Formats: sequence, C-alpha cells, structure tokens
Amino acid sequence: MTYSKFCFICKTLTLLFCCLTGVPGVAQQATTGDQDSQQREKAAVVLERLQYIQNVLSQKLVERSELGERIEAANEQDQADLRRQADDITRDIQQLRITLESIATGGVDTSLFVPQPVEKQGNWQEDITLIAQPVIDSLKDLTEKPRKLKELNDSIDGRQQELDTANQALANLQPTLAENPSGDLEQSLKRLHKTWSSRRDDALNAIEIAQFQIADLRGDKTLTQSIVTAVVGFIKGRGLTIVLAAAAASIVWFGVRFLLRGYRATMIKNERPESRTRYRVAAYSVHALTGILILIAIFVVLYQRGDVLLLGLLVLLFFGLALGVRQLLPQYIREARLLLNIGAMREAERITFCGLPWRVENINMYTTLHNPELNGSLRIPLAEFHGINSRPSGNDSWFPTSLGDFVLLGDDELFEVIDQNPDTVELKQRGGQITSVPAAEFYTREMTNLTRGGTFSVTGTFRLDYKYQSICLDLVPDTLHAAISNNLSETDLAEMVVDINVELEQAGESSIDYWLLVTMQSKAAKSYLRIQRIMQSACIQTCAEKNWEIPYPHLVLAQRTE
Repeated sequence: MTYSKFCFICKTLTLLFCCLTGVPGVAQQATTGDQDSQQREKAAVVLERLQYIQNVLSQKLVERSELGERIEAANEQDQADLRRQADDITRDIQQLRITLESIATGGVDTSLFVPQPVEKQGNWQEDITLIAQPVIDSLKDLTEKPRKLKELNDSIDGRQQELDTANQALANLQPTLAENPSGDLEQSLKRLHKTWSSRRDDALNAIEIAQFQIADLRGDKTLTQSIVTAVVGFIKGRGLTIVLAAAAASIVWFGVRFLLRGYRATMIKNERPESRTRYRVAAYSVHALTGILILIAIFVVLYQRGDVLLLGLLVLLFFGLALGVRQLLPQYIREARLLLNIGAMREAERITFCGLPWRVENINMYTTLHNPELNGSLRIPLAEFHGINSRPSGNDSWFPTSLGDFVLLGDDELFEVIDQNPDTVELKQRGGQITSVPAAEFYTREMTNLTRGGTFSVTGTFRLDYKYQSICLDLVPDTLHAAISNNLSETDLAEMVVDINVELEQAGESSIDYWLLVTMQSKAAKSYLRIQRIMQSACIQTCAEKNWEIPYPHLVLAQRTE
C-alpha cells in the first residue's frame, strides 16, 4: 500500500466518523469554506457595482464643478441655461448617492432616520383619512417590490430609447466631423458631439445602475424559496390572526345560539300568538346582538395581534355599515315591525295580494302566503308588502269555488271546476273540453255556484192559450206540478228533489205565462240543464194528454171601414 492510498483511507474514515458522531470535521469545514467563498464572491460583486456607481458619481461631481466655473464666466442668458443643466446634474448626484447607500447597506429602510413633518390638527375627514392610511400603507408595502421592478424596467426602456437616439445622432455627426471643418462650425460640431456623447454615457450609466438595483431587489433567492418564505410568513402572521378571529366569532355565535335554543324550549310550550311575538322579538334582538358581539370579538383579536391592515379594514367596514344603516334605517324599521309581527300585516290574517285573497302563514325574509281553496303557496320577499294591511279573516270565503264545484257563467253555461291554483282556474264543460281562466280574472267574474249552499233552484217559463182562462188559476198549476214531480221521480234525481213550485207569472200579450221552480240538493248540480229539459218535457207531455193548446205568436189584422 502506497502512502497516498493510506492517506486517502484515513481521510475517508475520519469523515465517516465525524458524520456519525456529529463532531465538527472536514465536511463542516468544507461547508463553512463554501459559504465563505460565496460570501466573498457576493461581496466582490457588490464592490464592483459600488465602484461603478462611485465612478459615475465622481464624473457627475466634476461636471457640476465645471458648470459652476462656466456659470461665473458666462453672461446672464447663458447662466440660465447652465443653471438648469447644473440642477439636472444635482438631481442625478442625489439619486446616485441614494442608490450607492442602498446597495452598500443591503437595501435597509433609511426613511426611519428622515424627520417627518408635523401634522396639523384637521377635521373629521382628515381623521378618517388618518384611519385609512395604515391600510393604504400596508397595501403599498405588499406591492412595493413589483412596483419598483416595473419602474426600473420602464426606466431601462426609456433610457434604451435615449441610448439608441444618441448613437444615431453620433453616427450622423461622424461623417461631418471626418471632413475636418474649420472655424466656428468646428467648435459647434465638437460641442454637439460632446453633448450627445454625454447623453449616451448618461443613458448607459442609468441602464447599468437600474440593472444593479433590479438584481439587488430580486436577491439571491429562487422563485420557490420566495414563495415558501411568503407562505410561511403569512401562516405565522396574518393567517394565524384570521384563524383566531374566526375562532372567536364561532365561539360567540355558537354560545348565543345555545342560549337562544334554551329560551325557545321554554316558549314552545306556549303557542299563544303573544308568546310567539315575544319569542320573535327575543330572537331578532339576539341576532342583532350576536352580530355586534362578533364584530367586537374580531376587533379585540386584531387589536391584540396588532395587525394594522385587517384592523383598518374592519374600521372601514364599521363606517360603511354605519353609512348604510343611516340610509336604509326607515326601511329596516318598517321590515322589523313586520318581522316582529307587530306591523300592519300580521300572521294568520287575511290580505289581498295580486288580486287574490291570501292567508299569511308566516312572516320572514320570504313570507309564505296560502289560500285554502288553491293548490300551492307563494313565497314573496318581505320588501314587497310595503303598504299592505291585513285583517282577521273570520268566516269569509277564500275563493268563489272549490274543486269539484259546478258554476254557471255567462248565458247559463255550466262548468265543473277541476283545478285551481294561484295562476289559473281550469273549467270542464259537458263535452269534456277544458277552459283555462287566470285566477285573478276568475275571482272578479260574476258567476252562480250551484254546489255551495246545500241547494240550488232551476227556473223556467211555460205558456198556455187564453181559452183556458177559466182553469188557469187552479187546475193548470196543479196539473203541471204533478207532471213535473212524476217525471223527476222516474229519474235518478228523485231523492234530490227538495221542492217544486208552479205559479201564474203573468198574463202575456197572447198567452198565459206560468213560472216553474224546482229546488234541488247541491249534489245534483251537474244535472242543472237536464232538469230544465225535464221540466219542459213534463209540461209539453201534459198539454198533449189534456189537449191544451200551446200558443204561438200571431198577427191579427183589422180592416177599418169608412
């Protein structure tokens, strides 16, 4: 074994021992050496940048000194132009010194050592601005780095245009200077060449300095490291604050809900309207108090954590809510009275809405309306009930018909109600055809309901000739009454007949008119037209059996003699 191989084995064993035991050894020394090497390289780069900026700064100082000497020797008109140039150079020198200090100190905040102006006492608008200022400053801090990078990139773009223009101007001046002009023209061209050369150098220096500042802002961290650092910082800082605020709000919410549930359990045993009103007053008062307590809990958490941004946003939220309540307070009071069941519209009472009567089932943000005679209910926003008053329903009818009712519309047209809902009412005729009518329109129409009331009547008229005047008061009415009764008894309607009346109605122009009336039970309503036909058939059959003449309209002509 050679000496070199022996040394290599010894170093390997030593390194392995140091790694296993944790004793500082060659590996850590190598790591420390790498870190020192990286720090020296970084310091060398920073030193190179600082030297470049210092050279530019020294050059600007020399230019300003030369301008100072020229200003003293120049006339009044030239002094104004030279002073403007000196002011521009002075601003460049100030900016270069700030950049030099920022790069040399590692970009620390130097605004702490700049005396701030004393603010004067202002009005309430300035106080609100003062409250909102931390929020604005925090938002500025969040976007400070991207804004600076954008400004520097825009500055590089502008300076690049200046550099291209200066190079173009120098390229155009070069052929003319190559011809060796003389006299004043030579001096003017050399002065122009010097001016454009200075502009080119200024643009180059500005681009280099801006690139130094961009590199200093971006730092040595990769994108992944920057994201991880930002996420960890958010979790430890503002993220933890948000979690604590949410926990405090949840504790207040569930605590108040638990207390309200116990109060509700005591109230649910008493179902009187006044007890429900008391519970509703308590419930909505607790809801309002819960919101206030949640805001206070969040405020305390943010104040203790010292998060200026979230605290400022919460204060601005307070001001926004206060302004909103000020504008909407009358509407809130009106709706609160309705919600508490102490307003113009109350639960279990009757209102007219969209042309139909409704019973108020419950009042909430979406109020439920129901008509016992209609299929379905309505859910209407509470704001729609402005100006609507309710009244106790009593024994009033909710709708002129019910399902299965028979009604007469128009010229004694018989319809059966097969469906009615808040939108339409469907009617069925004898032949099976269906007619749909809007519910609000149907509610206002004039009709005769044959089903309600227990009984209904069918009327008719029958005429006889005047030759039966002697028996028109007794025999004819009794005979017609018996005929109608017998004909009805032979049908399935016999058990539904309540009463039959036949009376002399009037002495007509060419006949004796009798009034016919048959009273039936309501369950025979679908036979209304059939009963009319049975009445007329019985009267005609009687006339045929008794040989009574049925008159017909005729015209009598009379001849007038001289």
